[in-house]
Amino acid sequence: MRMWDFFCTFVAQLINPIRNIVVMQQAKKRILVTYIEAGFGHISTANSIADAIEALNAPNIEVIRKHIFKEDPVLSRLEQQYVRDVKWANTFPWHTYIQLAATHIFGIHNSLPFVVATMYRRARKRYLKLLEEVRPDIIIDTHYLTSFFATQYRDKIDSHVKVITYDPDNSVHNWWNIRVDKFVVNCKVAFNDALKHDFETEQLMLVPFVTRKEIMDVTEDKAFYRDKYQLPQERFTVMVAAGGYGKSGMNRVVKALMNIKLPITLIAICGTNRLLYQRLIRMKEILPPHIDLRPYEFVEKVYELNRAADLFLTKGGPNAMLDSVLMEVPVGVFYCASKIEYLSAFLFTSVLNCGRFLPHAKQIVKWVNKCAANPAILEPYIEATRVVRHGGNGAVQIANYIKTVVDGSDE
Repeated sequence: MRMWDFFCTFVAQLINPIRNIVVMQQAKKRILVTYIEAGFGHISTANSIADAIEALNAPNIEVIRKHIFKEDPVLSRLEQQYVRDVKWANTFPWHTYIQLAATHIFGIHNSLPFVVATMYRRARKRYLKLLEEVRPDIIIDTHYLTSFFATQYRDKIDSHVKVITYDPDNSVHNWWNIRVDKFVVNCKVAFNDALKHDFETEQLMLVPFVTRKEIMDVTEDKAFYRDKYQLPQERFTVMVAAGGYGKSGMNRVVKALMNIKLPITLIAICGTNRLLYQRLIRMKEILPPHIDLRPYEFVEKVYELNRAADLFLTKGGPNAMLDSVLMEVPVGVFYCASKIEYLSAFLFTSVLNCGRFLPHAKQIVKWVNKCAANPAILEPYIEATRVVRHGGNGAVQIANYIKTVVDGSDE
């Protein structure tokens, strides 16, 4: 009998840890973070939120990241078409306005579900099938298209799923899905916009801007990064970028800056636009010696070059402006591809006072000449960027909210 008791105890000691692991795995809530390539800001935002949730090290949470559109040929073709649309809109903004006109004529909340259900019918079916394989408890998305697919999954397949959307734009446009469980925005302007677009107050959550932890962790000063990238320490430094695709008037701005009278270093981020990069390399050879042009292709840690600059000239993409502001570098916005970008530019320049709107080449040249002659002019804008940085990281607040939801559902 004692031998039998010893054997049972021994087996229990072997099995219990395994059983506990299985039970823990079963108890874990699956948090699915989805994203689509629609400009790199949507991807980095999704990853920032996922990183913040994982950093909680919560034993009852499993984070799953899915670029679902890459996992199916139909969805992949749809995304490639969307990327082409984004690139085209950055080159020719009326393309965007024409696309949006029909939805305004027919009423957005009637027309958009119809568009999703018809034009994207095959994609929707594939997307729902892939979601069913994952079986998430919470879906977090950063794009209106994935948001609509997520709520359709909730309504048709699993009513217990919660759909949480974060708007990486700094305004709420008509395309956002009012059927989500929680709509997270990053400023009071967007919060008020959401109320105007039929969101209920209890649906909304206001957080600081979402960004990557590595950006908030930067403590090195301007001189450190100028050394790292072998940039002159004493020269006034301007960085120019126009999104990951390197479009939106970059060539025009660089040509305008050739008229600067004072010595400057000009960092030009070309992104994936190889043709622009080669054009700037050739331009570098004919520039006057007081203009030190430094073209770069796609840069993984572009915020480090932000930190090295005194002024950042960019289009109205909210994530590009945010990275610069968090590096305490004022922005000058020279182009906006859509109404959304105009509203984002208005927020950063006029509401937050982190820079200026400079749509004309003469304005750009005049402002850069003025700042290069007297960098102290930028001090009020730099102080405004510090206020934004000290506001914290919205990704952390979203992660804490997710933890609260999960813990509440466990009770």
